[in-house]
Amino acid sequence: MTFKRRLVLKATALLLTAAAGGAVPAAPCSQGVCTLPARPVWPAGQPALADWFGSAPKPGPDEEREGGDVVFNISRPSYQPFLPEPGRATGAAVLVAPGGGFRHLSVRKDGTEVAHFLAGRGIAAFLLRYRTIYQPPSESAEAYRQRVFTAMTTGPQGQIGAAGAADGLQALREIRAHAAEFGIDPQRLGAVGFSAGGHVVGMMALADDPRDRPAFAGLIYGPPMLTPPTLPPAHLPYPPGTPKEPWLRPAPTPAPGALPPFFIAMAQDDRLVSSGVRGFYAALMDAGYSPELHLYVNGGHGFGMKAQGTTSDLWAESFHGWIKALGFKQPGKAR
Repeated sequence: MTFKRRLVLKATALLLTAAAGGAVPAAPCSQGVCTLPARPVWPAGQPALADWFGSAPKPGPDEEREGGDVVFNISRPSYQPFLPEPGRATGAAVLVAPGGGFRHLSVRKDGTEVAHFLAGRGIAAFLLRYRTIYQPPSESAEAYRQRVFTAMTTGPQGQIGAAGAADGLQALREIRAHAAEFGIDPQRLGAVGFSAGGHVVGMMALADDPRDRPAFAGLIYGPPMLTPPTLPPAHLPYPPGTPKEPWLRPAPTPAPGALPPFFIAMAQDDRLVSSGVRGFYAALMDAGYSPELHLYVNGGHGFGMKAQGTTSDLWAESFHGWIKALGFKQPGKAR
């Protein structure tokens, strides 16, 4: 029995079980996408982070604004599955981390719309609501923005996104643990992030333990760090006597602990993250990696799934094509 056939049977069994009143909730499906309720990232409660300043005094419900398109004060991280309808699943999956400057999450244009796009193409998507920096009721929006901006530009690298990265890595563990239920291959679970979510996904891809990392990473107008970090090498050193000319060298040997493949996209008129994105791309190249890079003429910051009539509108199809070209939509062929 093929892997795809097993996915179809598993998904069908889940839906039949739900319809019969079993423990698995029915997934309402529309236009090829089946949406399940959100689940906690930390079922037993998230750990405290001593070096992170954004914790809420006590966990509370998410604060949804603008009709639910934007969410503030997330203190109980969650992930929501968006699964392809039975018969369309490929076994590939992507965790989606929206942006919002660590103050909020743009869960529609950087989240649900992305999830629907991927699921409609046979890739299971999981919308991550990671912890955001708490805004007390007495703090004005401008004071809140300035406080977070100061932390982003003067604090230790990676600290501001520490909670988000921890939530993202735990979400990957949870999803992998329930891979059979979701009809996915745990070895083909990647992640894509936008702006601050790109920082989160980038930090996840740099996790110390390679087993914790996503299988592939998409950074959409968001680098993991403003100053490029030191990266593990992509390949083992060539033995003595190897020709110095690149065209005469044999194929390199991947190094243990090498980073996953990266897809990077940004509009060139984006002044917020331009230097960070370019710096991270250069660091990857210097370490021997071959990241996919898309620099659009314009589109600004935060274009997400919003159609603007610019070439940045094409990023999602390019990302999907990249996932397919690397073999992640086929069992056993990812590289």
